Amino acid sequence: MAKNKTKLTARNADKHVLYQESVQAPKDDAEFFAHYYKKHTGKPLRVFREDFCGTAVLSCEFARRHRDNHSIGVDLHGPTLDWAREHNVSQLKPAEQKRVSLVQGNVLEVKEPQAELIVGLNFSYSVFKTRSDFGAYMKNAFNALKPGGLFTLDAWGGGQAQFLMKERRKVSSFTYVWHQADFDPITHDILCKIHFEFKDGSKMKNAFIYDWRLWTLPEMRELMDEAGFRDIHVLWEGTDKKTGEGNGEFTRVERGDDEEAWIAYVIGQRPT
Repeated sequence: MAKNKTKLTARNADKHVLYQESVQAPKDDAEFFAHYYKKHTGKPLRVFREDFCGTAVLSCEFARRHRDNHSIGVDLHGPTLDWAREHNVSQLKPAEQKRVSLVQGNVLEVKEPQAELIVGLNFSYSVFKTRSDFGAYMKNAFNALKPGGLFTLDAWGGGQAQFLMKERRKVSSFTYVWHQADFDPITHDILCKIHFEFKDGSKMKNAFIYDWRLWTLPEMRELMDEAGFRDIHVLWEGTDKKTGEGNGEFTRVERGDDEEAWIAYVIGQRPT
């Protein structure tokens, strides 16, 4: 007889595991970035850098995809990087582990080794609240790229992004809660939280708290231009007609749709 699995509760759950299961899709993302880089540059993507990498699950997945792939994960928080090494890097084959470098450092400063693609995902760059700081990050990313390399940030917006709200979504044996707790339309400061709820009624409140600035697409494009990037463009997520939700398919556009909520990528290229 099979042993009963331990029921997931707020007491025994690991918030990093919950985050990976509810927020991230490393296989899909690794495939998308490899495909888009090849389409845009004509070359295979071999050196990938993940800024604000956290548990580095995407970096690990990229290294797993091909024997010539190398990943660089950069994050300030040492304990999270330690978790990444214990739970994610350790699951790779020995040869794959050698091709993942996790750097505890400031994304404003780390320049080496140069990458072919740098990504800043899950809106983590929103920690920068001034144009000078955000611009400094982009300039450092420019210098950390090989000539011809791509810099990619995800972005979010629409009127719903400025509402105070809670959005719940069931994920296997728990519920993910996205909480927009405060927003200032003058500064665009936004306070967001992630909570997790479990079938036994227990809750993991404030598992993650984000004190951010909600940046707009025009601001991001202007700062990329000032940093030296060229061919700056936007990939817009399509909408599933049945659900009204994003369909995970991104298309290069010159004009976005007026939607309550949207997701996009902003991409710039370092000239060759």
